[in-house]
Amino acid sequence: MKQIIFAICMLFLVSGCVTRKIPIMPEAKVISPISEMAAHKLNCEIVDTYVLEKSHPNNVLPVLKNQTFLLGGNRYRVSSVLSERRGKPTGVVAEIYSCPNPYEVKPAGRVNLLPGAHDVKPITFSEIENTDCKVLTSHVVDKTNPDNIYIELSNEVFMRGGNRYHITKIIDTDGANPTSLAADIYRCKHQSVDFH
Repeated sequence: MKQIIFAICMLFLVSGCVTRKIPIMPEAKVISPISEMAAHKLNCEIVDTYVLEKSHPNNVLPVLKNQTFLLGGNRYRVSSVLSERRGKPTGVVAEIYSCPNPYEVKPAGRVNLLPGAHDVKPITFSEIENTDCKVLTSHVVDKTNPDNIYIELSNEVFMRGGNRYHITKIIDTDGANPTSLAADIYRCKHQSVDFH
């Protein structure tokens, strides 16, 4: 009997306290933090301020995402940390923002990679030196969803007969990811290496 009680006590000591993890609502998964400068640049409006008094450190971000969605926002910014545990916030004050969509939604919605365009890749310096590459043209990807930009670029390179691209300029971003860019399109002949 003493061994069973001892085993149970050791199990509680080893496992520690178990805190229920708060799930993120499916609609709130796309909500992300934003900096003060990006909020100003994107003309975001403050919807509300939310105060999270005390929570487990692993639940702070899920709570912020869920509350941002419930309050009608699409971005949040932690303006101050009220309390911490082991260097992670447990209580915060967050500003909830509603930001306009910074890119146009294409009529087709999510862009798919064309068959054959999966071979299109960024050009490397070794390819320029070891293969015969020819610049075909330049192309500008108009402002679009950051998730689609490289797919759109690869499709365009493939449609113009190229197989490599070099991004020459990032024209616009959403604060972190490019939404519009300019690129040179290359057609490279690949040579097999003879080790003899």
